[in-house]
Amino acid sequence: MRYVLLLVALVACRDPGNSGDDDGADASIDAPAGVGCTAMSPRSVPVETFVGPSGLQDRLETLIDGAQQSIDVQMYLFTVIDLADRLIAAHQRGVDVRVLFDPEHAGNGTVRSMLTSGGVPHRNMPTLYTFSHAKFMIIDKQKLAIMSMNFNVDAMSRERNYGLIDRDLEDVADAQAIYDMDWAAGGGEPVQVADLACTRLIVSPNNAKQRLLELINSAKQTLEIEALYVSEITIRNAIGMAKQRGVAVRVLLESGDDNVDAATYFQGQGIEVHQASNFLLHAKLIVADGVAFVGSENFSQTALTKNRELGALVFETGPARAIRDQFDDDWLSTPAFP
Repeated sequence: MRYVLLLVALVACRDPGNSGDDDGADASIDAPAGVGCTAMSPRSVPVETFVGPSGLQDRLETLIDGAQQSIDVQMYLFTVIDLADRLIAAHQRGVDVRVLFDPEHAGNGTVRSMLTSGGVPHRNMPTLYTFSHAKFMIIDKQKLAIMSMNFNVDAMSRERNYGLIDRDLEDVADAQAIYDMDWAAGGGEPVQVADLACTRLIVSPNNAKQRLLELINSAKQTLEIEALYVSEITIRNAIGMAKQRGVAVRVLLESGDDNVDAATYFQGQGIEVHQASNFLLHAKLIVADGVAFVGSENFSQTALTKNRELGALVFETGPARAIRDQFDDDWLSTPAFP
């Protein structure tokens, strides 16, 4: 019964003024609101962006090694032994370390055993989510790393992924409230539901579908998609509608049969579609007029409405430009989808 009530509370935490309609036609991502109440409310500190795989593992190890008080990790797939060793070392030097896992992913077994042997607290996410697919880490309650990458070997070596470091204390506190809620629910403990009525974060199952539709529908000049797949119909249609209203749209998808239907639809709308060829594409990226979405949400109905996922918008000019520059490089290096 506790899980049912928690899920009802999660779904109820919608953005003020959002109708929740799937088409999102009249939505505006920069509507006036209080501090932190829209996805583009100005932050106190600009985010820092990063791209994988180049330098990714070193960056993550530096974040872990620099922790002084606490590290909270929520990770769908965790197989990189060196990162597990760093978390254990942090625990041994007195840092409070906690790790939340998806309850069903068999690939986490080795790291689970390592953490148990090292005395690091860890537990499964509550089963009220279809998948616990979020990939984020909170350091000392002051830094929030939001990523599309898992802590797996491919992410460190050959996958295209995007991430950000957010030091805005409101964003960090919102992510911490989500983490603490899921940690308690996963352990069958009393739950304090995170208040997400006024947050910048893009959270599944709470507000992700609405906010991503708002982002796509806000595009007036350019729209870029770089994604593992695009299967959610209203997201797909919103991208097609952007092209029809005169936006310059480019879509880069992972190669393979899973994306044939999406590529066929986009090409039918007059949208040029490329396929990843010299790297594995694991990103979940939308860039609308230079504003970039970075997060764990794949563009599927399950990811946007049933999973635990976390993302955010990068609207600060320099950090957003770095992401779009990487998209441009990937676009130039990849062939057209057949």
